[in-house]
Amino acid sequence: MASSELVVEQSYYYPISPARVFRALTTRKLLVKWFLKDASIKAKEGSTYKFVWDGGFSHVGIVEKVVEDKTLVLSWPDRIKGKLYETKASFNLTKKGKGTMLKVRHTGFKQGDDWIWLFGVIQSGWAYYLTNLKSVLGEGVDLRSEHDSP
Repeated sequence: MASSELVVEQSYYYPISPARVFRALTTRKLLVKWFLKDASIKAKEGSTYKFVWDGGFSHVGIVEKVVEDKTLVLSWPDRIKGKLYETKASFNLTKKGKGTMLKVRHTGFKQGDDWIWLFGVIQSGWAYYLTNLKSVLGEGVDLRSEHDSP
């Protein structure tokens, strides 16, 4: 029997070291260049992080797992119509040739209209932002526009 669980799975190749990609995922200075308006994060298991996007949306979560330059797992709380929806974002980095393969796996989606909407938003959001990360790390160009709605 096939599972009906919704899971976002995406892979991206970056022509730089796993250490540099990991820093882009775990340091405020780099997160604001490709992903967020503001951030507070420590790459330490059990610590609290806060992400703030353009437009004022924010969330506070927990750093659940860290393996330096290899793995980052974050709790991912979202609010829809005042209700909390908790999922989990996992980032796994492996060296590939002279670069890094980043695999993102976002899990914890349940059934229902709000969950399906959230799944779509998160799936398209990761595609948007992680493509931008490739541009920022490779070319130094932030592709985000105030007119975009990722």
